[in-house]
Amino acid sequence: MGCRTCLESCRVLTEINEDPASIALRGINVSEAFSCALCGKCEAVCPLGLSPYHMFEQRRIEAVKNKEMDVNEYRYLFPDRDVTVMSIFRDYYGINYNDLNSSVPSDTAFFPGCTIMTYSPGLTRKVHEILGQKYKDPILFTECCGLPMYQIGLPERGDKIKEGILAKASSLGVKRFIVACPNCYYQFKKEKTFKGFEIITVYEALKDYFVPTQLKGVYTVHDSCPDRFEGIYAAQVREALDKAGCVRVEMKHRGKESICCGSSGQLGHFRPEWSKGHELQALEEAEEAGANMILAYCHACVLNFANVSPKIKILHALNVLLGFIEDYGEVKQKASDMFTGPDALDLWGKLFEDPE
Repeated sequence: MGCRTCLESCRVLTEINEDPASIALRGINVSEAFSCALCGKCEAVCPLGLSPYHMFEQRRIEAVKNKEMDVNEYRYLFPDRDVTVMSIFRDYYGINYNDLNSSVPSDTAFFPGCTIMTYSPGLTRKVHEILGQKYKDPILFTECCGLPMYQIGLPERGDKIKEGILAKASSLGVKRFIVACPNCYYQFKKEKTFKGFEIITVYEALKDYFVPTQLKGVYTVHDSCPDRFEGIYAAQVREALDKAGCVRVEMKHRGKESICCGSSGQLGHFRPEWSKGHELQALEEAEEAGANMILAYCHACVLNFANVSPKIKILHALNVLLGFIEDYGEVKQKASDMFTGPDALDLWGKLFEDPE
């Protein structure tokens, strides 16, 4: 249509200052492709329901395939490598789940997602413990869902990761996945190969185990990009928090029109200055709404906001619902200390060894 409605909602389209039809005709360059957050907001506001971001997503794949960019510069993000920034964090701080069930057959699997299991091991264990009261010996899956590979432009490797998860689940008799991360949840929900499994959110699984809140103040919910269209997490989280007695206000942009936290599409790695802009915009909207607390159900969102917010408390929704409070500013500091302390050179070396 050339209506330019999506330009007002998207940083990359605002910078390009062209409507998607014009961009499609002249072609997307590599820099533009990797500046898109792939967050889906352009589709959410489009009067025709079109998805301009898919053009940028496809251009990433072409750029990697044609070697127009050195994707190995970002190999520290590849979840199919033995060494990633998250695996180093877990090793450095002694985080592992060797004492939890990872190989004994069960019909139920808990899939926390790589971010929460890396940076919130206590919360991961708390959820697994409570799930064990409802389901017999749930299996903890510590795998990544493969999303980073798709976002970087390596879909075949993303498919291979999912195939490995599927094979493991089938061999262990899994019939049900309980998923904490909305990215993982929607990755599984859209795959035909996972149709034989029951896939439910952790909020649905634990709804009878949430505790009354002890927090004082007013909260707002930040809605994550993968939940933008179906709103399953958004609805379940709000319902649970309301029942727990929390006082809620809403930000201007929420649900389908929620502002990306800055981590979607690996934007923090490709355009960190834009990622920061997303974070600040969401925090400003929370303040304007009268909230002194942001609760998010995507752990990446939690960490992004905690890194820049001096005024507003940032928590994962599960922290409140399970009465398990954490300091996420401390988590970010630990991640920083790891690569600036006395072991920094060795850790950087490990992170970038074995180019592919």
